[in-house]
Amino acid sequence: MTAVDLTPVQPQHRFDESRLTAYLQRHLPDFKTPLTIQQFKGPAASPAFLLHMPGRNMVLRKRSQPKKGCTMAESIERDFNLLRALHDAGLPVGVPQLACTDDKVTGAPFYLLDFVPGRQFRDPNLPGMDAKQRQAHYEAMAAAMAAIHALPVSDTGLPVNGGGLDYLNRQIATLCEQYRTNRTEEIGAMERLLEWLPAHVPADNLTALMHGNLRLENLVFHPSEPRIVAILDWDLAVIGHPLADLAINCMPYRVTIPGMGSLQGTDFIETGIPGEPDYIASYCRHSSWPAIRDAGIAHWNFYLAFALFRVAVMAQGIVKRGLTNGHASPTLKAYSAVMRSVANQAWNLVDGGDD
Repeated sequence: MTAVDLTPVQPQHRFDESRLTAYLQRHLPDFKTPLTIQQFKGPAASPAFLLHMPGRNMVLRKRSQPKKGCTMAESIERDFNLLRALHDAGLPVGVPQLACTDDKVTGAPFYLLDFVPGRQFRDPNLPGMDAKQRQAHYEAMAAAMAAIHALPVSDTGLPVNGGGLDYLNRQIATLCEQYRTNRTEEIGAMERLLEWLPAHVPADNLTALMHGNLRLENLVFHPSEPRIVAILDWDLAVIGHPLADLAINCMPYRVTIPGMGSLQGTDFIETGIPGEPDYIASYCRHSSWPAIRDAGIAHWNFYLAFALFRVAVMAQGIVKRGLTNGHASPTLKAYSAVMRSVANQAWNLVDGGDD
């Protein structure tokens, strides 16, 4: 973390800091004043704050929206319990300290965990590193993803809901419905994917904890080593399919999204960053699933098409909201281009059959 990652608490997210101080004095052992608070830069809908106190820094995290079927308080408790399970299992997360479901303290339920200092990277091309360093950082990310998928689902406290195969079927059905609701124009590749994906879900029913948004930006590395000391942003964590999670993780190889980094056009030999096949091979080496570790990944094109379709549906939602609000900005045009590009890429992967 650097100073550029922090900002004063934004007006729309301000709360009574004296009330929080009083709450922490009652509930947090060894709490000391004075307390100062800054806000992490990031999505306005999901604020996180850095709490400075003598000899200790902590992160206060709220949720952007509740998990499906849960209240916001129940969602915060689930997030906190998952973090405790991850910490107990030895995965790199800040030590969870408390969960507060009383929205009178800061205006919304929140959880609190120890801040883990280190390096974060916004650009997946890792400028300023040599080839060996870049390769080591990507190896660490592949190993972290495999470790997440190795955690017994019974230890997470999250509902299984039928396992990985059911996850894929539910997700595809939901994404298809969202796309049809938000459709603003007809895109041939999307129309074909709406029919193809539900009919071609692989039968390999692997079930694992999914991070849902693992990318370099959500990893904190040791200040000087290619070692991950914290994995951030567990809001999308769910029991699902590990290969869907891996495909989502690989999107920088396939997609350029406005405001986010991309590996498209990267010289993998020159930079030392592994190309997609080498990165997948690294994940397989670290995998706890014998079938994946020994034989690699079957139906990889399906999982990539699923992840690309997911990006296209999200982009369509952004376009629809912008048009509904009367915005016709260059950003909307960029998201519309993303939608068409990834839809065509997804269909080209599966046209004529998977793999």
